[in-house]
Amino acid sequence: MLVIVGENGDLTDSTPHIIEQVLKNQCSTPPICSSLLTSLLVACCQLFLRRPAEYQHILGGVFELCMNSSDVNVHDRAATYYMLLSTDIQLARSVILSDPDKKSDEKSGQNTE
Repeated sequence: MLVIVGENGDLTDSTPHIIEQVLKNQCSTPPICSSLLTSLLVACCQLFLRRPAEYQHILGGVFELCMNSSDVNVHDRAATYYMLLSTDIQLARSVILSDPDKKSDEKSGQNTE
């Protein structure tokens, strides 16, 4: 569900409420599942890049959860995304909003259009 929200959440005004509900219901007490944190991080970064004013506060909370995670992979991904977002927003946009399927097709020489 979070993948869909991250990729298409800019199309509806209720998306911030969905993310806040997930944070409230699923992330309020430890332990928090690493895959949930990773999905939240990616979705919130995608949404922040599309609608920064609405997601800055939410993304800050997600970064805090991820940076305090005992899972080193979650922590490191959050640190990487934070550094990317704070140093080069255009590069962050191209990395975080990229379509991995399209890149894979381009590398293999296939044209999907």
